[in-house]
Amino acid sequence: MSALPAPTSAHPGPVTAAERRSNNFDALRLIGALLVVLGHGYALLGRQGDVPVVLGYQLQTIGVMIFFAISGYLITASWSRTRNPVTYALARCLRIFPALIVVVLVTALVIGPLVTTLPRGEYFDNPGTATYIVNNIKLLVTFPLPGVWEDLPYATAVNGSLWTLFVEFLCYAAVPFLFVFPRFVRPLGALVVLAVVIHLAEVPQHESPVFWGVRLRDAAGLWAFFAGGALLRLAGQRFSWFRFRTDIAVAGTAVLFLVDEVAPGLALEVASVVVPYVVLTIGLARTPYIAQSARFGDFSYGLYLWAFPVQQLVVDVFGVQRMSVNLLMVVTVTLALAALSWHLVEKPSMRLKDLIVRRTTRRTAPATAPEREPVSA
Repeated sequence: MSALPAPTSAHPGPVTAAERRSNNFDALRLIGALLVVLGHGYALLGRQGDVPVVLGYQLQTIGVMIFFAISGYLITASWSRTRNPVTYALARCLRIFPALIVVVLVTALVIGPLVTTLPRGEYFDNPGTATYIVNNIKLLVTFPLPGVWEDLPYATAVNGSLWTLFVEFLCYAAVPFLFVFPRFVRPLGALVVLAVVIHLAEVPQHESPVFWGVRLRDAAGLWAFFAGGALLRLAGQRFSWFRFRTDIAVAGTAVLFLVDEVAPGLALEVASVVVPYVVLTIGLARTPYIAQSARFGDFSYGLYLWAFPVQQLVVDVFGVQRMSVNLLMVVTVTLALAALSWHLVEKPSMRLKDLIVRRTTRRTAPATAPEREPVSA
């Protein structure tokens, strides 16, 4: 989620207590969040051209790929278990909106008045302040606040990390439609969806329409990785022989590097399956110590939500520093805010979410047979 013109970040996909087993997913999502912070850091320091690129993707885009691949897998798993649209919608909303509302309100009502160049009364009277709050809470991303950060290297963008929240929310809405089909054809349905979104992602920028503040081409570039994660989940449920294997993940990575060299036009087609496979192979494994990365709390979503305004605030207060100094300050402050977000907002919301899911699952359990879990090898 970013104010940057191409998809450069995304928030970590929500995970329930039942889904958060002894695996590496929490660590991967933290890594993804930090990649977004680092990638955005270059642009916010006026060094957008210096962002490191791997396989044709900037660092923050790799964070997108990690988040959406995990989310596609886990959200598909969530619907497989519940099949209750009310519970499913409540669970998704309780994970996304409470922390989002807090960061939007604090940014607009606390940080904004402190840093705006306008008189405080004029700032609050300006319709742009209310527009920022209302639009971002309803996932219609709005970047500027009146008089805020208009002279920074990346001017007027208050929280560029919010734009893909709507993109992912549309993914959540789409998942149940895959289950309209019989189980044996769902992987094919996901493959068709993947082909369609890849086509949309390759439409020229100037020909792609804008919906709810997001260009369809940019959204589709993220949907491809969500669809890839969902495809792998459905394949694991459908085919008894399906495994996440380390050797296949390594071979797939080699193929991706080769495609990037000899046929870059096919990079998205290959990456949309290979990247989710690699991410899920690592995520479903259990590495000592790494698998316990969330033992003090799951800070990845809070890190993602708060990093961008903290980065802008650090530049505003301390000026353009060396990247190492800037990152040290940003990560320290943002991790503290993420910890507060987790313990005061997200964790209580997730308890309510998990309680709703458990109660609904108990009531509907006889009607829905459990689906086989894919295996990591």
